[in-house]
Amino acid sequence: MHIRDGILSPEICMATGLLALGAVGYSLRQMRRDLVDRTVPYTGMTAALIFAAQMVNFPLFFGPVSGHLIGGVLAAVLLGPWAGCVALTLVLVVQALLFADGGLLSLGANTLNMAVIGSWGGWAIYAGLRKLLGSSSGATVASAVCAAYLSVLIAAIAFCIEFGLSHRTAEFDLGRVFTLMLLIHAAIGLGEALITGLIVRWLLIRRPEMLGSPALVTQSGWPLWRYVAAGLACSLLIAVCLAPFASAWPDGLEAVGDVVSFNGLGTSTTLVLGEYAIPVPPGVWEPLSVSLAGLLGTLVVFVVGWLLVRMVTIHQPAAQAGDAS
Repeated sequence: MHIRDGILSPEICMATGLLALGAVGYSLRQMRRDLVDRTVPYTGMTAALIFAAQMVNFPLFFGPVSGHLIGGVLAAVLLGPWAGCVALTLVLVVQALLFADGGLLSLGANTLNMAVIGSWGGWAIYAGLRKLLGSSSGATVASAVCAAYLSVLIAAIAFCIEFGLSHRTAEFDLGRVFTLMLLIHAAIGLGEALITGLIVRWLLIRRPEMLGSPALVTQSGWPLWRYVAAGLACSLLIAVCLAPFASAWPDGLEAVGDVVSFNGLGTSTTLVLGEYAIPVPPGVWEPLSVSLAGLLGTLVVFVVGWLLVRMVTIHQPAAQAGDAS
């Protein structure tokens, strides 16, 4: 659901950018209360895992359309809504700057739709359902599944509103855009819900302390480095081994753009690399370039996420830092 530059008007890009900036800034402020120094690499690991997972597009049963994990609810369940929003924002920034996945002007809209709605909105749904259903393992999984599914639909609706405000003339059939976005992302949401539910279920069985708050990780019997090493290893495995075989079909937004004919508005600004590929010599196995790009991107997200959250915790007020530890 990464929006390229040119699809939304400059005014909507500016408005969504300001909203996203305020939301991410507030999340950073809240993180200063919730995170402790020892959980910093855990946040970077989660961001790396979501980056790698987003590289793996899965085909939809009615094709030729594909989808991928957004991960807002998963990040919020692992880290809480504030750190989850920051982690997903970091993923989107690296994708835009390093791989030209999503526009620079539309970065605010992408952040608002996926990071803020995904983590804040997804967490609100998840927490509300858990209050209603209880805190049992089954209720936790069901709440995460429902929240993940609904977060995809809400993000799709947000794009439709942004697109409608950007193109108020009869140039595009806005009703058709809305219908197609909801139908296609209703199917993509099933994949999001399934992946999120499986991961949450596995963690509940094997490492339940990883759910809910990063502070709980430091209170478990496992050393922190084991969580980070295991998560980073899984991220690298996904990026290197699975990403090269991701579906080449257009994602949901691109598929709608093909039908409604707004893809021609989109432009990409490649600053470093493009299309998740690192140039390799002729004759070399082509998927290797995607593996190398996945390896690079995952490590960049992990390191930058670690450093960013480290800076936040370093500047904690003394009283809060003392309470956290």
